[in-house]
Amino acid sequence: MNRSLIANRYAKALFKLAIEQDNLEQVKTDVVLLQQYCKEVDSFTDILVSPVIKPSRKKQMFQDVFQGKIDKSTMRLLDLLVDNNREELLTDINRQFIHLFKDNKGIKEVAFYTAVAMEMAHIDQLKAFLKEQFKAPIELSVKIKPELLGGFILTVDGRMVDASISSKLKQIKKELLS
Repeated sequence: MNRSLIANRYAKALFKLAIEQDNLEQVKTDVVLLQQYCKEVDSFTDILVSPVIKPSRKKQMFQDVFQGKIDKSTMRLLDLLVDNNREELLTDINRQFIHLFKDNKGIKEVAFYTAVAMEMAHIDQLKAFLKEQFKAPIELSVKIKPELLGGFILTVDGRMVDASISSKLKQIKKELLS
């Protein structure tokens, strides 16, 4: 069966449970914490996928690390993943849950690529402009790509606006060679 399909099912179940229990914000915080562990703690993902570590030991480690830090429903998800031998899907589940959360809250994910670093005041202006244009909360990530030479690339919901100098130069080159 498809990994993303399975991860999506777990994420949807956790999302629906969080809404039913009226603790969506807490579960989202828990999921972000779990995602940080998956990304930043090397041994954490090794433990998740290790066939040598017994399920009961994995559950105990989760209890030791997360007891009092995460909600009961999130802890139950971890136990369920271990019971069903699906713990390697945790990062995919986290990603799907965060996507569902942002969708539910109407949050737009925006990536802004520029050739040079921008001042914070300009970033704030851009964020305010985008918030007004989309009439939605904006989660803006600014990334520096010197290979753009100048201008910018903006992506929102999978759509891209490329106003970079490098793309303009490529377009001119293509036209001259044809």
